[in-house]
Amino acid sequence: MILKHLRGLFGGPADEQGSSVAPAGPLGLTIGRAASLDMMRLRLEEQKLAIALPSETLVITGHGMVDLGGGSNLHRFYDDHHTMLQFLCEFGTDDSAIREIMLFRPWDSVSPTSESEWRVWDGPGAKIGSTSFSEDGHAFSRVWGDPASPWINPSEFVEEVRADDGSVRRIHQKAMSYKREVGILVENLILAVERDLSTHDRGTVTLMIGYGLQPSDVTPI
Repeated sequence: MILKHLRGLFGGPADEQGSSVAPAGPLGLTIGRAASLDMMRLRLEEQKLAIALPSETLVITGHGMVDLGGGSNLHRFYDDHHTMLQFLCEFGTDDSAIREIMLFRPWDSVSPTSESEWRVWDGPGAKIGSTSFSEDGHAFSRVWGDPASPWINPSEFVEEVRADDGSVRRIHQKAMSYKREVGILVENLILAVERDLSTHDRGTVTLMIGYGLQPSDVTPI
C-alpha cells in the first residue's frame, strides 16, 4: 500500500454492528455534532468552480477513520448528502495535531459493469493514476509522483466508517489526488475505487471535489 502519499494528501449496506459512539475527533467533532464552516474565501470564486459549494453547516451522521501509520491518521466526517470534512492529523487528535483540513463534495460516480469498462478506470495505464484528468471542461493535474511518469499506482487504504445508526463498514479504497488552480483557490479532485469489504461486487468509482480550510474556518456547534 502506498500510504506515504496520504501524509500530505492535497499540497452497499452496513454489515457489522458496533458502538454507536465513535471516539471524538479533531476539534471535538463526532457523530451527532455539527460544524459551522466559513466559506467566504471559497464564495469569491464560486462561479468558476467545477461544483456548487455545500451548506455552511455540516451535521455529522458518519465518522470515518484511516490509520496511516507512524502516528498519522485521517478523520472524515460525513453528512447525509455525502459532504466530507477531512482532517489529516499527526500524533493525536487535539488542535495541535491537525496538519490539513479539506472540505469535499461528491462530483460524480461510475459503476463499471464489464472488465473493459473497469480497465478504463482501474489498473496500469487507467484514468486513476494518469498524469491528468478532465471532465465537463475542467482539467486537473496529478499531485503525486513524478510528473514525467504517464501513470503511477494509486494509494490504497481501508477506511472504517461508523454511522449514526451504530453500523460499521470497512471500505477499501484505491485513490489518486489531482488539482487545478481556480483564481486564488486550488480545487482538488479525488478519483477513487471504493469497495465495501462485506460485499463481493467490484465497487464504484467515485469523484470528489474539495477545497482547503483553516482551523479557524471550522467551528463546532
